Amino acid sequence: MFFPSYALNIAGSEWFIIFIVIIIFIFPKKIGSISKTIGKFVGEYEKAKGKIMEQKNMFVSDASISVEDHVYKGPQIQRPISSEREKLEIIAKSLNINSDNILDDELRNLISLKLKETHSKETN
Repeated sequence: MFFPSYALNIAGSEWFIIFIVIIIFIFPKKIGSISKTIGKFVGEYEKAKGKIMEQKNMFVSDASISVEDHVYKGPQIQRPISSEREKLEIIAKSLNINSDNILDDELRNLISLKLKETHSKETN
């Protein structure tokens, strides 16, 4: 208890800088080979990522799906929605449902039924 205890308050980025400085002073001749190895690793990573993205795109690109299938058909919302009721009214309006004098639960059920009808029409 004679010596005060001081905690080292070193963040992660500071440890990284300290690590780099130590490597520069201890292994100055190996910096070239280390950077070459890191470069190869990054190149292999990018090559593997490219192959995975190519396979994903090949798997996803289906001739039966057209561009029109990916067009957003929902309501256009221009501002933040402040309440659940307002959200329900916006959805109901986009589905041509009159939301006047209807309770929230009834409105949810109507929206759900309308969406099921729309979905069944699109799949047939």
